[in-house]
Amino acid sequence: MTETANAGGATDFEIDRVQRRTLRVLWASSMFSRGAVSMIFAVAVLAIKDLLGDDRWAGMSTAASTVGSAIAAASLAAFMQRRGRNPGLTVGLGIAVFGAVLCVIAIESEVLLVFLLGMVLIGVGSGASNLSRYAAADLAAPERRSRDISSVVFAATFGAVLFPLLVGPVNGLAADLGFNERSGGMALGALLFAISSGAIFIFMRPDPLRVAGGITDKATTKANAVPFRRAVAIAWAHPLARLAFVALVVSQAVMVMVMAMTPLHMEAHGHSDGVVGQVISAHTLGMFAFAPLAGYLSDRFGRLPIVVLAGVTLALATVLTALAGEAPKLLMFPGLYLLGLGWSFGIVAGSALLTESVEESDRVGVQGAADTATNLASGLGALSSGIVVDMAGFHVLSFVGMAAAAVLIAQSWFEHRLAVGRLA
Repeated sequence: MTETANAGGATDFEIDRVQRRTLRVLWASSMFSRGAVSMIFAVAVLAIKDLLGDDRWAGMSTAASTVGSAIAAASLAAFMQRRGRNPGLTVGLGIAVFGAVLCVIAIESEVLLVFLLGMVLIGVGSGASNLSRYAAADLAAPERRSRDISSVVFAATFGAVLFPLLVGPVNGLAADLGFNERSGGMALGALLFAISSGAIFIFMRPDPLRVAGGITDKATTKANAVPFRRAVAIAWAHPLARLAFVALVVSQAVMVMVMAMTPLHMEAHGHSDGVVGQVISAHTLGMFAFAPLAGYLSDRFGRLPIVVLAGVTLALATVLTALAGEAPKLLMFPGLYLLGLGWSFGIVAGSALLTESVEESDRVGVQGAADTATNLASGLGALSSGIVVDMAGFHVLSFVGMAAAAVLIAQSWFEHRLAVGRLA
C-alpha cells in the first residue's frame, strides 16, 4: 500500500497516529481549562458586584475576560503560526494561572483594578482554550473535520458541568478558612488552568501544526505572519468564510451577553449560589455535551444547515429567557441550556466552515482574526449587558440576543445564495 506525504513530509499513517494522540491531549486539556473558565465565571460576576457595590457595571468582569480572549486570539495565533500549537497553548493557559491568583489577591484586598487585570489574564487562558479546537483540525481529514473539532468541545463537558457544581462547597470552604467566600472558586480555577497547561506542554508532541506543514520558513518571522486586517479581508472575500465569521461572532456574543447577567438576575430573585451554579452547569451541558451531535450533523448534512440551526436555537433560547422575568427555574434551566446548545452548533459548524473556506497558508491567521472579532463583540456585549439590565431589564437583553440570532439566519440565506451564484 502506497502512502502519500503531506506538506509537512509526514505519511498518512504518521498523520493518523499524531492526530489520535493530539486529540487525546486536547480532550484532557479542554476538560480542565473549560472547567476553570466555567467555575470562575460563576464567581467573577458576583465578586465584582461585591467590589463595586452596584449591579450596573457587573458585566465588567466578563468584558475584561473577553478583552483578554481577544488579545490572545490575535497574539497567540500569530505566535502559533511561527512556533506551533504546543508553545502557544501552553503559554496562553499558563498566563491564566497567574490571572486567577491575581483575582484571589484582589478579592481579599478589595482592589478593583487588580481584579480586572486578573480577569484579562484569565481571558487569555479562555482564548487559548478556544483556539485549541483548531489544533484538532490541523490534521483532520475533511470528512471528519467537524467531528474532530466537536470532540474537543465535547471533552470540555466533563469539566464545564462538574466544576461549577463545586462553587457552593468551595466558596463555603474558603469562608470557613477565614477567606472571602468568592476566593474559593478562583483558587480552584488557578489549579485547573495549571493542569491544562501542563498537559499540553508535556504530552502534545509532535506539534500537529508542524506536522501539517503550517509552520514554514516564511512564517517564522513576525513580519510574515498574517496580520489581523489582512486576515479579515481574506475571510470577507469569500461568502462562506464570511458566513463562518458571522456565525462565530453571533454565537459567542449572544451566549456571553445573556449568560453574563444570569447570575445577577437569579440572585436578585432570591436564588442561592448553589442554584446559580446548577443553572450554569445546565448551560455548559448544552454548550459541550452535544458537540459530537453538532459535528456529526455538520459533516453529514453540511455546515450551512447547522449554522441556520444555531440561529434558530439561539432565538428559541432568548425567547425563554425573555419570558423569565422573575427568574423561575422552569424557564431559566431550559433557556440557558438552549443558549449553550445554539452556541455549540454555531461554533462547531462555523469553525469547520472557516477552516475549509480559506487557503491553508492563511488558516491560522484567519482563525485568530475570527476569534479576535468574536471576543471583541462578546466583550462589548458583556460590558453593555449590565447597563441594559439595569435600565430596561433582563427581558430586553434577551430581545437583543433574539435580534442577533435573526441576523445570523438572514445572513445564512444571503451568503448561500451568493456562493451558489458564484459557482453557477
